[in-house]
Amino acid sequence: MELDEAIRGRRSIRKYKKSAFIPKEHLEAMIEAATWAPSSTNVQPWRFILVTQRELIAQMAQAVFDKFQELSQRAYEAGEKRVAAFCRFMRSYGGFFGEASAVIVACTERYDISRFGLDEYVLMAKVKELGGPSLEPMLIRTVEKSVAMAIQNLLLKAHELGYGACVMDSPFVIEDELRQMLDIPKEQKLVMVIPLGLPDQKPQPPERMPVSEVVRYM
Repeated sequence: MELDEAIRGRRSIRKYKKSAFIPKEHLEAMIEAATWAPSSTNVQPWRFILVTQRELIAQMAQAVFDKFQELSQRAYEAGEKRVAAFCRFMRSYGGFFGEASAVIVACTERYDISRFGLDEYVLMAKVKELGGPSLEPMLIRTVEKSVAMAIQNLLLKAHELGYGACVMDSPFVIEDELRQMLDIPKEQKLVMVIPLGLPDQKPQPPERMPVSEVVRYM
């Protein structure tokens, strides 16, 4: 598959064939593709949790659905009808992945600068004391950017192998519960949840903004 074909042909898939199975070697091929993404100072902060137990996937999806259902009910009782409507929409939008063949939870490690003999927060404070700018984009948020780039590689590899995927952050409405279900260390930050499976839908490509509307030359 040519690169342009993969980029233009990939879709966010939210319906999967129930009997599909994803071989371990395909899942690991997706992860390997992810690991070739760039990262700040080559720190490679990405960590991936592969969930293939169908019962656990269904439990995760049901917990997301239930949480948004609970929030919708609370909002309705408080007279917040628009908030209630949003939460009702999110029940299915965020909890649809119960039929996925696998789910990948992408996390990030903190940006370790110990080789300089400093903690990143100590370094940021010292630079600020010297009248410098905030280094948070470089030392804190940079790892999430790296993981996001890795996920794009993963999505393209999944598409090449014939699988459908969808990138989600709505499951973090149950972050504490997810951490407990998947035994995620507290030092790892959750970035995205990616359900996978054989596509059971063929969504049409959404219209894209032309280059002329998204670029500004200097």
